[in-house]
Amino acid sequence: MADLMTQAELVTAIGNTLTQMDNTLMDPTLINQPAKWQQVYAMRKHLDDQQRTLVAATIQADDASFQALTVQIQQAIKQLQQVIDNLKKMDSIINTIAQISADLDEILKAVS
Repeated sequence: MADLMTQAELVTAIGNTLTQMDNTLMDPTLINQPAKWQQVYAMRKHLDDQQRTLVAATIQADDASFQALTVQIQQAIKQLQQVIDNLKKMDSIINTIAQISADLDEILKAVS
């Protein structure tokens, strides 16, 4: 089970997620998909707005529903990180294939 979070920890976790989303928005794979990029950007903006509202809110951190929701948020953040990591892996795979192809081109030039 995830750890219980305070309001400040939740704000920090959302801030870290926003940073990850910013990095994802700079990823060429996503940039080359304008509709998806716009969707991620809109979601990022909405999450940023929610974080600002959360900072301004007075929350009873010991409230059971708040704690249950923070557990759900932590799980969703972990899932998002896995998706972002997979996107990074895809870039790594593409870069590796591009390097193999470039090396093969050099070999083919040498033998022709």
